[in-house]
Amino acid sequence: MHSSASPRGTPSRRGKSPRFRADSPSEAASSSSLPTNFTKEPGTTFTSSLKILVEGATPIESDSDKDRAQSVPQQATPGESQRAPRKSKTDALVALHTHARSSSPNIGEDDSAIDVEDTYRIPVAPTLDLSSVKTLRPCQAKIEDVEPRPFGLQDCPEYYPTIEEFKDPMAYIRSISEHAKNYGICKIIPPDDWDMPFVTDTETFRFRTRLQRLNSIEASARAKLNFLEQLYQYHKQQGNPRVVVPTINHKPLDLWLLRKEVQKMGGYETVTREKKWSDLGRILGYRGIPGLSTQIKQSYMRVILPYEDFCEKSKNTPGIAPIAHDPTLKTHQNIQSAGKPLSNAKKPRLSSTAAKVDESSLPSSPLTDTSSPLSEASEDKDNHDADGNQPSRPRRSTRMSSVEQLSPKKLISPTTPVVPPPIFYDKPKVESKGAAEDHWFCYTCLSGTGGDFGFEEGEEHSLSSFQARDKEFRRRWWKDHVPERTEPHQANDPRVTMIGGVQVHEYDVEKEFWRLVQSTNETVEVEYGADVHSTTHGSAMPTMETHPLNPYSKDPWNLNNIPILKESLLRFIKSDISGMTVPWTYVGMAFSTFCWHNEDHYTYSINYMHWGETKTWYGIPGDDAEKFEAAIKGEAPDLFEAQPDLLFQLVTLMNPKRVTDAGVRVYACNQRSGEFVITFPKAYHAGFNHGFNFNEAVNFALPDWLSYGRDCVVRYREHRKLPVFSHDELLVTITQQSHSIKTATWLHESLKEMTDRELAARTKARAMGLPEILQEEDRQDDQYQCTICKTFCYLSFIMCSCTSNVACVDHAELLCEDHPSHQLTLRKRFSDKDLTDTEVKFTERANAPTSWRNKLSKVLSESGRPHIRHLKALLAEGDRINYPLPELNSLRKCVDRANEWIDAANTFIVRKQSRKRSRRPRGRPSLSESAPFLDDPGDRPDRSLDDLYALSHEVEDLGFDAQEIGALANLAREAEHMREKARQLLRSQPADDNRENFLLECKRLLMDGSSINVILDELSEVEKIVDREQLMKDLQEQFEDDDASFTLEQVRQFLTRARACGVDPEQKHIRMLESRLRVGNNWEERAQNILAQPIKTIEELEDFADLDSSIPMDPTLLDRIMAARAKAKDFDKQARAWLEPEPDAPKPRVIDALRMVSRAEKDFSIPSVLDLKRTAEIAKDLETRCDHVLRNTFVQNNDEDLFVTIGQWRTYAQDHLRMFVLPIFDKLNTQIKLHEQWLKEIPWFCKDHQKPHNKSVYEDVVACTDPNDDYPPNDEYLTCICNSPVLPPGPGEASDAVQCDHCFARFHGDCAKTGGSCPFCDHHHWNGAIRKERNWHFCYLPQILSRAPDISKHYSEDWKQLEMIIHRLDRLSVAIGQFLSFTSQANNQNPKYLHQVRHYMRKLYKIQFAVSPSPDVSFGLDLAGLHRILAGGKSSVPRQKRKKRLRLTFGQDEDPDWTDHTRCMCRGRTTYPLDYPTIKCEWCSRLYHAGCVFYPEDPIGSSQYMCPICCLRRNVAYKYSDVRIKPRDIQVPDDTYVDLKTMLETHSKEIIYKKLSPPYSQTLFVELIDYGWGQSETPNGSPGSQYAATPPPWSRWTNVSTPGQPSTSQHRFNDYPAPIPQQPATSRKRKHVEDVPNPEDLSRVNSSASSAPPPKRRPPLPPAPISPSAAPIRHVQTLSPSLAMIVSPIDHQVITSSPRSTYIPPLRNGASGSPPMRHEGKPLGMMP
Repeated sequence: MHSSASPRGTPSRRGKSPRFRADSPSEAASSSSLPTNFTKEPGTTFTSSLKILVEGATPIESDSDKDRAQSVPQQATPGESQRAPRKSKTDALVALHTHARSSSPNIGEDDSAIDVEDTYRIPVAPTLDLSSVKTLRPCQAKIEDVEPRPFGLQDCPEYYPTIEEFKDPMAYIRSISEHAKNYGICKIIPPDDWDMPFVTDTETFRFRTRLQRLNSIEASARAKLNFLEQLYQYHKQQGNPRVVVPTINHKPLDLWLLRKEVQKMGGYETVTREKKWSDLGRILGYRGIPGLSTQIKQSYMRVILPYEDFCEKSKNTPGIAPIAHDPTLKTHQNIQSAGKPLSNAKKPRLSSTAAKVDESSLPSSPLTDTSSPLSEASEDKDNHDADGNQPSRPRRSTRMSSVEQLSPKKLISPTTPVVPPPIFYDKPKVESKGAAEDHWFCYTCLSGTGGDFGFEEGEEHSLSSFQARDKEFRRRWWKDHVPERTEPHQANDPRVTMIGGVQVHEYDVEKEFWRLVQSTNETVEVEYGADVHSTTHGSAMPTMETHPLNPYSKDPWNLNNIPILKESLLRFIKSDISGMTVPWTYVGMAFSTFCWHNEDHYTYSINYMHWGETKTWYGIPGDDAEKFEAAIKGEAPDLFEAQPDLLFQLVTLMNPKRVTDAGVRVYACNQRSGEFVITFPKAYHAGFNHGFNFNEAVNFALPDWLSYGRDCVVRYREHRKLPVFSHDELLVTITQQSHSIKTATWLHESLKEMTDRELAARTKARAMGLPEILQEEDRQDDQYQCTICKTFCYLSFIMCSCTSNVACVDHAELLCEDHPSHQLTLRKRFSDKDLTDTEVKFTERANAPTSWRNKLSKVLSESGRPHIRHLKALLAEGDRINYPLPELNSLRKCVDRANEWIDAANTFIVRKQSRKRSRRPRGRPSLSESAPFLDDPGDRPDRSLDDLYALSHEVEDLGFDAQEIGALANLAREAEHMREKARQLLRSQPADDNRENFLLECKRLLMDGSSINVILDELSEVEKIVDREQLMKDLQEQFEDDDASFTLEQVRQFLTRARACGVDPEQKHIRMLESRLRVGNNWEERAQNILAQPIKTIEELEDFADLDSSIPMDPTLLDRIMAARAKAKDFDKQARAWLEPEPDAPKPRVIDALRMVSRAEKDFSIPSVLDLKRTAEIAKDLETRCDHVLRNTFVQNNDEDLFVTIGQWRTYAQDHLRMFVLPIFDKLNTQIKLHEQWLKEIPWFCKDHQKPHNKSVYEDVVACTDPNDDYPPNDEYLTCICNSPVLPPGPGEASDAVQCDHCFARFHGDCAKTGGSCPFCDHHHWNGAIRKERNWHFCYLPQILSRAPDISKHYSEDWKQLEMIIHRLDRLSVAIGQFLSFTSQANNQNPKYLHQVRHYMRKLYKIQFAVSPSPDVSFGLDLAGLHRILAGGKSSVPRQKRKKRLRLTFGQDEDPDWTDHTRCMCRGRTTYPLDYPTIKCEWCSRLYHAGCVFYPEDPIGSSQYMCPICCLRRNVAYKYSDVRIKPRDIQVPDDTYVDLKTMLETHSKEIIYKKLSPPYSQTLFVELIDYGWGQSETPNGSPGSQYAATPPPWSRWTNVSTPGQPSTSQHRFNDYPAPIPQQPATSRKRKHVEDVPNPEDLSRVNSSASSAPPPKRRPPLPPAPISPSAAPIRHVQTLSPSLAMIVSPIDHQVITSSPRSTYIPPLRNGASGSPPMRHEGKPLGMMP
């Protein structure tokens, strides 16, 4: 797994980049400014991806940046870069005129176009569009390369596992590792159907980047820069104000390469002595230049040699400590975890010894008036030959490192590690008091230049912003750097990408990358999002924690699962290690790189590309790791001298070509989306990205890694690098958790090495006299880490009581300065015995396979035919080892084949046991029962003597010994003897008198032959003779016995024996047996047919009851038939008993009957059972229906009366189903009886018809309790007790109407006949004195309703109508009660409420029965009393001013009726509306075309229609359209119309106009003919008098002619009438004798009353002042007393008031009170 100089989750990769540390030695040593006489080389360019501004990218501010910002108050300008290298390096690069660029912020005039500051930020989407990146795996077809890979590198192997191979990652990697590890890396392409999902939330995912300057990463380039900087600093400190780089033939001399080649040739003195300066010129690239060697030598002497002498003197000066490597100093931090505060303590660059050097010991400054040698011109170059003369000043031989002293051949191809580990000065050296006076400056600071190199922090990105920057960067770059191609690319080549119209091949990107890495004048800066922790940012692969339902979360190739697979050793690490056991993710862009490195602890790594552009990898096999290290150190020895652990820091590249030139094998591969790259232990690898991509990587370890891991720990100890985990602890954990032999085989060697090393360390500690303690508990990792060498001392360490630090045994003396070493303590984690026992145990387990092989070899060598017993023991032992043993399979095959032979031999040796006994035949026992040779055929031998001999010969080739071999030989000899005796008997012909002896001999031989398990033909012949004799004897005895009978089986056995013995078929007994067999077979066939039938009848079974005993039968079949017959008869008997039960017989349940039927129908068809089934199913259906009725789930038909239906059920059940227990039906029957009793309680129940007559009561109650009918109609003619108006008679007509003298109410003649008095004024109509058909009280109805059974409540229409009646009357009762409560106050008794009183009294009069909350209260009496008060009193309302009515005449008023009797808005001007539907106005009775007045086809609601003309007259808006008025005889503009509303409101006598905009919706236009103010009227609508009840002029009902359409006949009251003056009270109506109408007139009055339009309702009562004792008239959603009784489970007494109103009843026996309601001496409410 590659990284980019960032930490793992452990201290091994932690650290802060000291790139800009203020206390850097190089910065401390250089504080001068850049000389003004030097300028940048014109060709130098700097290209940074940060110059491409994108939305979503934010800069990262580190703690050092904050501190520096506080110390430096000046701010950089927006166009300047906020990043710069050290000032000293900048000055050195410019001053020495090198080929590297200057990175100072103020250098940029000549930068390329891509470096121009952009002000435009590229917009990006919040989420990444995955369709814009490469997510599909490229075609696996091989594309032939038309050109070799750059640098001539060979590709690493690529593997394409099958689906089966891909199931186990560790097994597959182990199978290819033997081949692939020789390449260091390999690529694995998964099967096509494997597609790991990308689950990262691209909207919330953000990461930090590192900046990488490509030409600063290469080892030689950085070494060159460091050397030039040191050289510049040296000469500057020597007092040279001008530093001039020598030029030869107008070409600057490469000082670094010159010094390197001189050192390679042996140094200055060697080159001079051997006269190799001219050779150096050719190496440096100079040709044909006079005096070349002298110029090169003089340049070396003036510029380089003084610096080398200074370095050599400084190293050899005792007071100057050499560069001490500080292992705690790291050059990089993890950018992704940046932001956390670091320790304020800055770790010094020098060792503690170097830091303690007294400044007085440093040499003083040698600066004099004499100028530096660098500034002096050569005086003797014309006088002396460079190759033949010594320098003017004697020089010491320059220092050469161990690498430099090697010959070039040895450097190119080292066979052993050629670079020794670094030397650490843990103890101070003895300082010398004297120092050279000419060295006053610090060599340590000067030589430490460049040791703080590291990658700088970039910006924080989202995936979208990083993609946008990479896309724009690549577009700009390849636009300016178009690749040169000699041949066209192949079509559909996946290696070719189109970037901004430019085709770029992967090899073009690779060549361009290495060109930029090695370029000295072209600096490119890119970003890399490396080492993104998946623990904080989330893995891109699904996990069980984030996506438990995703199948890929459990996939073994999921990188979250790889480290913890069964074969991975990292699963034994006790804690998660970020980057090793927990994946890291990497987001790359074009040219971003990961430098040469190998994995932590030399582990394996696996890297998966989710999507994106190609990533190029370079790998070096682990076997060539030392060669590579030697090559790269030889390339830049100064870098490794300053930083021995440079390769650990992942900041150094080396061109693969130069690596291969050094004899190191380098392989490459291009990783694309959906592909894995595996790196092997110790393999160095590096690479770079071709563009925007997303990778994820993790480490794992296989057993073959253990030796590599131990080597890496040793290397970490040498370099004092912090390990990631304890290798010893890992080994101990494996021993604790895995005890298999397989584990022991690869673990025991590492375990032995660990044990020997630990015991040796303890021996060394004991030699120091240290006390020991044993602590068998684990500590935190940092608590057993050596403070000197940083190694983990898990098994033991040295500690001191004065400090918490610990040390290993090798550094015990350095642990504590306050105590001598013998006062320290050795702490042990395990005892010596535990370590030794564990090592011995695992060694024994590891040796178990070898021990087993030794035993196997011993058994095979001792005998050519080993005994099978020994082979089986070895096989069992091998199986217990549980380790793959190749010899075990061969041994298993041998033992299995031997077991097969022994089993075959045992078939001869061991006689089979009888598997069943022979059936004893009925009758007397025969001889066959006692004959031992007539045993079961299964006991007879089935193999011949030839088979026995073949088996004996087979064992000769198997090569094992067993006791069965000898037993088989004995059996063969015995069988031969038996065969010979049988032959002798068969050859002899005994006489009749010797027949018995002959048979006895035969039987004896057969008895002896039965002991051997071999078939002998001769014995079979002897057996036939004996069987024939015995058969004839048995048949003779059987036929002679008259009582004996044959079964069918006996007949068959006799015939079988006869055929086996060869008896003559014509023998008489045989013929008799044949005859009986035919009869028996016929009977058996019939019986089997009957039993085979699934359904049987009793008749068929009865046929087998009586049969001839001579027929041979099968007793088993006969028993089955008889059992079936008895069972069928039982079913028939039970069915008949239930269908025709006895009087006192118990009744079965329906379910029991059905169960019996189900059992019977399985086997039989019985008529009685079928009858029972039909009857039971009907009963079950009845029970189901009854259950649905009781559960209220029964579905009725629309016209079905459930109670009639249930009555039919009752009748049917009584007649046909009384044989069953019907509990549900009985329960329903009880409910029906309760329902019938409840119906009789309803007051309108009819005894004659035995049902209640609900219709008339229900209709009257519904009509009188309509919630929309609470207010009286606004019709002056509606004065009768009925709901029809009393219209005046027509001209010349008489009327039978009468009028009350008290209240002046007019009544129809028929209505006045009821009671003969005014129902409004006479209380006899309300107290029961006048007989009524409905003489009950409302308050008792709720009690009747509550007593209804459940079935009535759910299914009875009577109950539903009664409930509706009660609810309706209850609401009416509440309304009347509230009204009476309000008007019971004297100040509320206003005559304007007279119409409301009459309205309520009409309702009660039509209902007939008493309506009130309690029996002693009658709302009718109370309303009658209130009516007398209001009709006879004066009004307290002041007289209102009279109003006049506006008389309007429209065009429609003058138009005649049209042919279709309409007088419409169209005014008959066209004929097309003739077929239109018409609508009638309820006020003027005119017909209109519905389309002309915009009347909808489906009007909403059922309100009465008012035409536009009537709406205008009543100043009401027409609801279906706008109506505009135009005058007929007056010319007005088109937008001017009559303002009728204003005229009506202001009583204007002139026409008022208004202007309106053109119509935009439905609009009617009406023509105004004439207008004027007519007869005056009071504001309430009654013309003439102030009294509402004053009769009109035609009140005498004489034949006075009246207008056909009185002006007030259709007028709506706007308010209630004024108070009525007090009149003499009267209780009778009077009929005017002079106005007695004739029958025709009466009929006209009645017809007018019935045909008149429905009266208009008065508007609601205006809010009247309510006294504190009166409640407002409003509806409160609470239960009334009557409904409370219904819902309450307790019987309550009748409540006398409703909670909805505070009702104050009037006095009952006062002058104006109402007498109690009585009828025939009984209270009305108690009447039946």
